[in-house]
Amino acid sequence: MGKLDRAWQLFNQSFTVLNTDPEILLLPAMSGVSFVLVGLGFLFPLYRGGIVETTYLRKVSWESYAVLFAWYYVNFFIGIFFNAALAICANIRLSGGDPTVGHGLRIAFRRVGRIALWALIASTVGLFLSSMRRRGNWILGILGASLGLAWSLITYLIVPVLLFEERGVYDSVYRSEELFKDNWGEQITGDFGFGLLGFFLSLPAFLLAAFLWGYDRALAVIMAVCYLVILSVVLSAAKGVFTVALYRYATLREVPAGFSADIIDEALGVRP
Repeated sequence: MGKLDRAWQLFNQSFTVLNTDPEILLLPAMSGVSFVLVGLGFLFPLYRGGIVETTYLRKVSWESYAVLFAWYYVNFFIGIFFNAALAICANIRLSGGDPTVGHGLRIAFRRVGRIALWALIASTVGLFLSSMRRRGNWILGILGASLGLAWSLITYLIVPVLLFEERGVYDSVYRSEELFKDNWGEQITGDFGFGLLGFFLSLPAFLLAAFLWGYDRALAVIMAVCYLVILSVVLSAAKGVFTVALYRYATLREVPAGFSADIIDEALGVRP
């Protein structure tokens, strides 16, 4: 079975779990709305202050960098916070419970200190790796891409560890790395499989836009954007469920409810 086929099977199984609690799709939707609102909140003062123009001209002061980093950090925090709330709901469902959006948000707020600190670490590392890839030096570009891949794999299960284990943030990174080393196939399938699947599922949006372009260009853009937004919400939620399922499999050594033992074993490549 190929990677794309496995990803499709795991997406279907994750979506089956989601279908039991469709209301938790509100969490990635709320995350997207928050991104837009924060972006608008930062964009206007950045534009009025001339920071957008100075960034384009590469004449940015340290004060401007601080504002831009704050924007970058807040975006990271929003994404991680709502991912955490979704992971909590997924864990409740996979444990046999009946979660609500309120459950996820309340428990995520209890962990907001850990989430905030992890968002700071993740955004700092992400900014550093991004700067390496944009230096124009191909050696630094390759090194940055390799370090970015290693970092994403090591920290793939960091959100469930932060939420479900009594550990500090730094200890949680080591715990996530430990789970990665013991179950390396999980992270590779989850990360690249869903990314590849998302690419193929996004193609109909462009076909739809191309079909409608000759009739009404505005309608073509609106329909394509709506399709991509809905797809992003569903894929984000499904990947959140999948990540929690992998965490439970890696820690409890049992197949999560709603998932096929054959498919998940083939995808994980668990070491003896």
